[in-house]
Amino acid sequence: MKLQQYLMLMIIFMGSLSSCQKELLPNNGPVDVTVNITYESEEYQDKLPVDTITVNIYSLKGKKIYSAQTGADGHIMFPQLAPNTYRIQAVISFKVDLFNQLLDRQEDFDVTFSSEIKEIMVGRDIDHHWDLSLVSGNFNPNGLVIKQIYYAGSHATLGASFRDQFIEIFNNSDQIQYADSLCIAEAYGANSINSLYSYQATSKQYDWSKSYGMPEGIRANADYVYAQTILRLPGQGQDYPIAPGQSIVIAATATNHKAPYEGADGKVIAVQDPSLTVDLSKADFEAYYAPYIGTTRPLASDVDNPNVPNVEVIRRGSGADLIMSQTAQQSWFIFRSDAMGPEANWKGYGLPYADGQVNNSKAYIQVPVDLILDAVELQSSTSTQYPKRFSAQNDAGWIAVDGGARSSNAVIRKTKAVVNGRRVLQDSNNSKDDFVSIKANPKGFAD
Repeated sequence: MKLQQYLMLMIIFMGSLSSCQKELLPNNGPVDVTVNITYESEEYQDKLPVDTITVNIYSLKGKKIYSAQTGADGHIMFPQLAPNTYRIQAVISFKVDLFNQLLDRQEDFDVTFSSEIKEIMVGRDIDHHWDLSLVSGNFNPNGLVIKQIYYAGSHATLGASFRDQFIEIFNNSDQIQYADSLCIAEAYGANSINSLYSYQATSKQYDWSKSYGMPEGIRANADYVYAQTILRLPGQGQDYPIAPGQSIVIAATATNHKAPYEGADGKVIAVQDPSLTVDLSKADFEAYYAPYIGTTRPLASDVDNPNVPNVEVIRRGSGADLIMSQTAQQSWFIFRSDAMGPEANWKGYGLPYADGQVNNSKAYIQVPVDLILDAVELQSSTSTQYPKRFSAQNDAGWIAVDGGARSSNAVIRKTKAVVNGRRVLQDSNNSKDDFVSIKANPKGFAD
């Protein structure tokens, strides 16, 4: 009797154990994971194929575990992934001829698209469908983007002309970022063709590989941008935090341009129509050039606001102030210079003469594109178009203000979404899609 009871208890126990195992197995067994790939830019989504995009899955330590390619619909399935935490990224490269054909562009180099590296958790009770968006070049993990560029200025006599120009930088991430030591630079390039210099075959930009003293064996055009003006923000590392969804304004002159103010020569500077200009008295930084221009006569309009920290002028053009081209003959980018070492080690080159003559000028600093956080290509709002300074790796498109020079208009990045009250701005590495033109509005938004 006792034996029968024992056997019955064992049967019940084993049945119970089997039942528990059945309950555990679905939560711990392998599952199918599906991924959908799109392009962040509307233009790319309409014109570029979504097949043969490579999707890689990595362990948390960075070891590649799985790799496969999408089908014609941009979808892919990874069957029976073991429950775990992984990282996933999508990449695709287009040969330059095909890219130019599909998009009617004038690039000189192959173009690579990639998604951000997403961390995913795989498990039976977890969503196992993932969406990835591709941008040209690399995703910006730092989160700092150029939000607004007010280069056009306002009316020359009724407004403030060039005096009220500014650049605004935005924290597009969900973490605090620091403005300390951030560099703001003008990408130098050709505005027209001149027989004196060498140019790249398709884009018609300078062929920097022909610059005197340029090392052999490097991709001087594809892997670098050449900067004329370079401004660096002050700070020792964490002096100037930018909260998520907030921005900083770098003003040419940090004053209220709507009201009269006293110039450096003691004379009053005033506008006739305050509605045409902006108040920059509460800017976060200002470009006060007087200490950097040597014997050049400073501009009377360039006054120092003692309440606003000054930027460091690392390199400047011929101007005596931060004066941006009102017809968009300049383009701008932001970068971190830490990897370039001390300024004394920064490499600079002169323009490439077609006949190969010696040019010892170090006027244009060579900045690796891998260090660029964000770039915005500006173009004339008229029929005159300038050769692009940036390749598609940094900014595949371009943007111009409505109304052209002295229109009081700026280019500003669109809002993509609002997440828990925080604005997220659009950043597809294509300014044609990402920006619109509005009346200049420091710390404002497009909508």
